[in-house]
Amino acid sequence: MEHFEIEGPGHRFYTAFRGLYAASFPLFEQRTEEQQLRAFAGNRYRLVGYGTDGAFVGFLSYWEFEDYRYIEHFAISPARRGQGYGGGILRDFVRSSAKIVLLEIDPVVDAVSGARLRFYRGCGFYENPYPHRHPPYREGYGAHPLVVLTTQRELTGGEYAAFCRDLAGVVMADGRPAGAVPAPETE
Repeated sequence: MEHFEIEGPGHRFYTAFRGLYAASFPLFEQRTEEQQLRAFAGNRYRLVGYGTDGAFVGFLSYWEFEDYRYIEHFAISPARRGQGYGGGILRDFVRSSAKIVLLEIDPVVDAVSGARLRFYRGCGFYENPYPHRHPPYREGYGAHPLVVLTTQRELTGGEYAAFCRDLAGVVMADGRPAGAVPAPETE
């Protein structure tokens, strides 16, 4: 499988990325096109696409920080799910750096969300105990609860607070609704 950095709308798989992105995440978890362009302009954001035999398989978008990498979005094409692509991509990504990898998932409330947690556990992720709310990307939506997962180990309270500051000050800095970033809850 090949992987390639998608650096903007001119990439041959950008349209495929946007289609999978829109189909895989609820609207309040999606960047607008303007927000996406601002993310590309920053020096910490990366969007990696994956393909095989000329077909788009999926993508992983992440933010590079000094002590960790934050996976903002990760999706595999529905036609390719269940074939080992997701686990392979995620394991390769984790092995590509000595840093902790951090991501968020929906709380477990049904069989689908339970299967998602089992998938990430199988890829070496640990649940963190902090009550976490991710700010919305769009007007008219509120912050929503998510579970923070990390590789290697659970985060300390200080590390979790640093992630919340990075989330508010870097990841969500441009284009978010005013007042949408909550303070971290570390107790």
